[in-house]
Amino acid sequence: MKRSVALFDFDNTIAHGDSIARLLQYDLKHKPWHFFHFLPVGLYYIGYLCHLCSIEKVKDALLFPLRSMNEKELVLFYQNEVSIHYYPQVLQELKQRKQEGCFIIVCTASCEAYMKYHDLPIDAMIGTRFENGHIVGKNCKNEEKVPRILTCLKEQDIVIDYEHSYAYSDSDSDLPMLEMVKHQKRVLLKSGNIVDFHKKR
Repeated sequence: MKRSVALFDFDNTIAHGDSIARLLQYDLKHKPWHFFHFLPVGLYYIGYLCHLCSIEKVKDALLFPLRSMNEKELVLFYQNEVSIHYYPQVLQELKQRKQEGCFIIVCTASCEAYMKYHDLPIDAMIGTRFENGHIVGKNCKNEEKVPRILTCLKEQDIVIDYEHSYAYSDSDSDLPMLEMVKHQKRVLLKSGNIVDFHKKR
């Protein structure tokens, strides 16, 4: 079934700031001894720069707070540290597309382990998978967003109505996702205002 869709990035698109950075700050505030976890993160990052390991290995190490957080802590983290940073104008845009009948997908590199506790009026949340203390599959970023979105739509028996669909992001890295639809929008970092998307030179 052909249907209008609206695709949204999350960090610096729906909410100002990087949610993983907020997760690290939140964890260190409550468990300062976790500072020592940054040592393996640094080693993996050096390995990534030297092409010895994948970005998924770096991110897996970086997500160490999730290994010690229960469901209640994850909910509180999202409510107290993430949702308070929503851009109001983007939230209104999202609600408008929902009222117009769009199938709404948020597709983000942020982790599903806490993003699943969102309070957004959307149909699907797609993020980097994290199960049993580790990343599963690829980092949900850049080109990886496209197959994840297509799989989600296939499960709902939806084909994108290109002419009447929208995508929103703050970053050129999301061009593969944006090019899935006709109406491509950029969210401006400082203000959260929405403008037509033009690739930065």
